Amino acid sequence: MDDRTVGLDLDLITEYGHSVPAVADAVRRAVADRVYADTGHTVVAVTITVRDLVVPGSDEAASRPPTTRGELTMATVNRVASFLLGVALLAGGALLAAQALLVTLDVPTPPLVRPGWYEALTSTHWADPGVRAAAGAAVLLGLVVLAAQLRRWTPVRLRVDERDGWHLRRRCVERRLTEAVDTVPGVRRTRARVRRHSDRWRPRLHATGDPAARAEVEFAVRQELRRLARPHVDRVEIRLLPSRRPA
Repeated sequence: MDDRTVGLDLDLITEYGHSVPAVADAVRRAVADRVYADTGHTVVAVTITVRDLVVPGSDEAASRPPTTRGELTMATVNRVASFLLGVALLAGGALLAAQALLVTLDVPTPPLVRPGWYEALTSTHWADPGVRAAAGAAVLLGLVVLAAQLRRWTPVRLRVDERDGWHLRRRCVERRLTEAVDTVPGVRRTRARVRRHSDRWRPRLHATGDPAARAEVEFAVRQELRRLARPHVDRVEIRLLPSRRPA
């Protein structure tokens, strides 16, 4: 970060059952001490992403590809690129419509778009269906792309600690919530989704089972979130569908 200080981004896997905040703090201290001892640089910021929580004795982590920094930034790159494309299409459609209108009104003005387009427009009118269709399609496509980028995206990782910054990978959290709900008697085929609103998590559970077990499912979800060091969740959306019995 300057000549004598550094910031670190760490990705790690922890064993399920251990306190994730305690592990993160211990890792932060150990790495900061080692960096200072080996290089003389002071660690002033550490961002930790817990990529996975594995059950001791299992090899489930080895079968999953590691999370790279490129994966974390890909969504941002795609969003920026799509936003720029939407702006370009919207501006192009509006510019084309404005030029067509000026030509139709015989207003003397230099071409707003490329000369080739201007020559084509001088032989057409705003009432021409082709001109209206092209301008309308460009504007509509730009608005659709912009609207798609304004929707809330599913995060790759979920922020946990606001002090120094450590995160849990979203898919890891969803898998643990799924396994926790599946332990409730009579509940199966669980699907968990976690979204983020500001710094708050919004868990959403879909499962097959008796709707009367909703309280037990919510209890299991909140217990698992406490184990993952995220006790402050305002609402847990749960949808239990009764299993269909054959006629």
